[in-house]
Amino acid sequence: MARVLVAYGTKMGGTAGIAERIAEVLRERGHDVVLSPPARPDGAFDGAVVGSALYAGRWMRGPVKVLRRLARRSPSPATWLFHSGPLADDAGEPQALPGAVAKSAERLGARDVVTFGGRLDEEHASGFIARAMVRNGKGGDWRDLDGVAAWAHAIADEIPDHPA
Repeated sequence: MARVLVAYGTKMGGTAGIAERIAEVLRERGHDVVLSPPARPDGAFDGAVVGSALYAGRWMRGPVKVLRRLARRSPSPATWLFHSGPLADDAGEPQALPGAVAKSAERLGARDVVTFGGRLDEEHASGFIARAMVRNGKGGDWRDLDGVAAWAHAIADEIPDHPA
């Protein structure tokens, strides 16, 4: 059983749902999972899955800090990255990592980076622009939780299976 950190940044809860699904699959596969919004990761981890909501091509500050902290560890854990946010027709299109995230990903030797569709609905829309998008028919849920689960199963197959 490996110890795995699943850390995420979310503004409207969509990314939290993705992280929760990843953690659920990893637990089902027998791993000890620490699911956390960005915080100072305590202890050693065999693996880390870090994700962020993507806004205007940028990650949230918390997950970026988690990546930097993980990159300073020796040895650093096996790491996978995801971001969410694209809506509608471009929901499945890969999005580039922002510069600071790309640097940390390189230092960590990130094993995979994926883009998942986002969610924007009336209940969770915060801010003028998000509420206007929902009012103008641009809201919806483009998260593919089956795809998320498949990705998490692939991660479970790769995580080093030794105690941290």
